[in-house]
Amino acid sequence: MDMAFAAPLDWETLDQATASASYLDDDFCEVRHANGVVDRFIRCLLPLPVPRIGDEFRFGVWMSVSENSWNVYQAAFDSGVYREAGCFGYLMHDIPEYTGSYLLHADVRFRPDRLRPVVFLHEADHPLVAAQSDGIDVTQIERWAAMMHGR
Repeated sequence: MDMAFAAPLDWETLDQATASASYLDDDFCEVRHANGVVDRFIRCLLPLPVPRIGDEFRFGVWMSVSENSWNVYQAAFDSGVYREAGCFGYLMHDIPEYTGSYLLHADVRFRPDRLRPVVFLHEADHPLVAAQSDGIDVTQIERWAAMMHGR
């Protein structure tokens, strides 16, 4: 079971010049600001266990990563042979019903075969961290599905 964000949180609010200089595809995003700053993002999976059904729900999320981490991931994306196991990243979304999840710290673990990296949130006093550890209920998934379909 999956649900995905199409772009990093603020992509839609970029001014035309920044948007024109920037790049977004299914796996990578670079935002090139007029002042020379470049923000780099990679699409990942944030797994949340669903104990009642013995499965997990995965959010397709964007993580902000350093230039070095971006380069490591992008260089080995096709081969799946990474010189590092993963990197540090910031979650770029407020997950519905988990206010304040934007910019949570996480470890990002790279995977072979063009599989999206997996996000493991750092310990923090936040309900999303608890949800990744303890799991969510099926009714949570149903609420998210209803939100996505405008019900």
